[in-house]
Amino acid sequence: MSDDDRPPIVTPAVEMPDVPEGALLRLGPGDWSHGATLPVGTYLNLSLTRIHRNVTRQDEQGLWVWVVGHEHPACTWPHVEAHPPCLQLMVRFDVLTEAANQ
Repeated sequence: MSDDDRPPIVTPAVEMPDVPEGALLRLGPGDWSHGATLPVGTYLNLSLTRIHRNVTRQDEQGLWVWVVGHEHPACTWPHVEAHPPCLQLMVRFDVLTEAANQ
């Protein structure tokens, strides 16, 4: 099984940066993984809904954290009705830290 195919590992909670709900995460190809409905290696803008603070994975690229949210701006168009978060993926911890410091 390759590193990209490994499922997330539930671990003890890690102290997360304080990234507010609704924050816009601008993710590059190496900033996220495990997006089931997205082509790997694409740019993605995600309006954050929740950080799953107890679901992390460590690999050679660093610490990854499971997050959920909405694709931006696709889910903010007037014709899109409110719905549960439509994206679930792993985001690098340092990307979340950077978003908290903006």
